[in-house]
Amino acid sequence: MTNETAAPWNPQPGPAEPPSSQSEINLSWFAPFGMIGLSLVNFFYRLITLGIYDFWARTEVRKRLWSAIRLNGEPLVYTGTGKELFLGFLIVFGVVLLPIMLISFGAVFAFGPNSPYVGAVSAAIYVLVFFLFGVGIFRAHRYRLLRTTWRGIRGSLSGDSWKYGLTYFLTMLLIPLTFGWIVPWRTTKLQSMITNNAHFGDQPFSFKGGSGPLYGPFALLWFGVLFVFFGALMMIGAITHMVQTALGPGALEPGFKLPPEIAAYLGFVSLSIVAVGYLLYLFISAWYRSRTINHFAKCTHFDDARFEGRVTGGGLLWIDITNLLIQILGVILMLIPVSIIFALLAAAGLSPPEAGLQSPQPGLANGFLAVFAPISVLILALSFTLLLPVTQARSMGYLIKNLSLNGNVDVDKISQSTAQQMSTGEGLAQAFDIDAF
Repeated sequence: MTNETAAPWNPQPGPAEPPSSQSEINLSWFAPFGMIGLSLVNFFYRLITLGIYDFWARTEVRKRLWSAIRLNGEPLVYTGTGKELFLGFLIVFGVVLLPIMLISFGAVFAFGPNSPYVGAVSAAIYVLVFFLFGVGIFRAHRYRLLRTTWRGIRGSLSGDSWKYGLTYFLTMLLIPLTFGWIVPWRTTKLQSMITNNAHFGDQPFSFKGGSGPLYGPFALLWFGVLFVFFGALMMIGAITHMVQTALGPGALEPGFKLPPEIAAYLGFVSLSIVAVGYLLYLFISAWYRSRTINHFAKCTHFDDARFEGRVTGGGLLWIDITNLLIQILGVILMLIPVSIIFALLAAAGLSPPEAGLQSPQPGLANGFLAVFAPISVLILALSFTLLLPVTQARSMGYLIKNLSLNGNVDVDKISQSTAQQMSTGEGLAQAFDIDAF
């Protein structure tokens, strides 16, 4: 005897349902370690290789940034190499940049510098370059997606880079004709061309949405920039009037030599106007840029999930301002050793002779100057990129921490992409310096 109750008999039981592979994807950011050290190492190798190491430096930065992005706790992996970037640049230099330079010099040599034919050739070159900008952007996205994997599955980007380049170029021509009001539609169109051709494995992304929600924030940006522009013109006009009143009507005419203190004052004021104008632009544009990021995220779908952005104008502005200060700090850090070396040379009597004075060792002084001056210029030029990996990590970290993927993704049905790999990478993007990371 038992008190167990027998289960009802079912002569034709249905098949057991398999466990669902649908799951939510948790997107997170783990700040990469050692970005300051990497910045210093990259700067040193760029310096001793005269900038050639830049391709390998970018690759190492990307590997660290990609690995800091985690999907369900597992990192993205960047598989690109510096060699691929370097070979891509060499190909573009030989096929595009070198012919452009030869044609430009050849036109001047054949027709003379003031010939209208030279102007026509220059105009054609500008058209080609701006068209290739768009092609380079598309191919850079394709290369990075092909070199990005998660759980061994890589991304890809189909579509025609030349079609994207043509759209990029033609819509750019419409910017001045529409006084800039095409910009929200243009950026949405270009974003949709990228997203609708992007895949993870064999599963596509999709972009569903228009540019309408961006026009309100863009109107504030447009009128704000107009206000800043006319404010700057009024300040320049007032300063010009003050100088002419103090020195006479011909004070700013060509050939008039301004007193050194007046020239220094005008230089300082001009730089101040530019700096204030740029900061005001960052402040005004931050809210439009944050709305654009959030809108594009909302329009981006993958399987049954949709991205959501929580970026704010204040957050973007904070990242912009602090990143700017970090890059300025990098420049200052490089100015210090350059200034110390020049001071030591002067103390040793090896500085170049000043006007009316004779250096104790003029030959040696000129020799040191000939060697050290180009090195100083290179150091100062590279100083703007000294802490760039740090600022890139801060920017990407802010975006990822304010981005989520809401909904379910059937991970198990994703299979490897069949897209053809690229043997070289981002040549046009490198050549035109339009690379974000």
